[in-house]
Amino acid sequence: MPDATMRVDTDHAGRMRLFEQMEVLSMPGRTRRNVVKRMARQVQKDARANIRSQKTTRGLPMEARKDTRVRRKMLRGLSREMTVFMRGNAAAEVTWRNGLTAKIADRHQRGVPEPWNRGKARKVYGVPDYKANATRAQAKSLKAEGYRLRVKKKRGKGCRLVRVSLRWITENLSRGQAGLILRLMRTNSKRGARSWEIRTPARPFLGPRLGDEDKFLTGLARQAISEIRNR
Repeated sequence: MPDATMRVDTDHAGRMRLFEQMEVLSMPGRTRRNVVKRMARQVQKDARANIRSQKTTRGLPMEARKDTRVRRKMLRGLSREMTVFMRGNAAAEVTWRNGLTAKIADRHQRGVPEPWNRGKARKVYGVPDYKANATRAQAKSLKAEGYRLRVKKKRGKGCRLVRVSLRWITENLSRGQAGLILRLMRTNSKRGARSWEIRTPARPFLGPRLGDEDKFLTGLARQAISEIRNR
């Protein structure tokens, strides 16, 4: 199962200068474990700092939510639940205890689309009140599909199609009506509506910048060794 786990180990010392490599390999198991643990904790610390500042590993602002009304910071729950697991004396993982949380982290880390269907939507959100007014999200979807209102012509026979506002849709259509119209429009355009994907923008917050893996891990190892020497 893919997830956003970041793994660090002393094999990366082989990319350091020769005398540093020899020093790491000659360390007692307990000391090597300490080096790797410090490296992993620094990865965790950097990831949490990225989430606090809402910056990616490249130092760029994370792509904002589509719903601009939500003001709270993104990925806060991921920051709190992030933890370090040691794997013997030579490896560690920065990951999450909960598999579902790890999947969510992976979607944000890599920008993985999330598959949805009607059953999943009902399970997560429950059965909606179909008689309630259409939501703003439904109104936006109808507009995006090219929805037009059919009205009688003032003169002559027949009807004409007119554009309507988001407000008109939310005030004049119910959730059930809006949902039915959307399904019909999408079915007619051969897009289907029984399943769909929700795109999650890539917001890489964990680990090194792409292409800087060796430099990143070597720097972590040197920092950890220096801290141990100076204790």
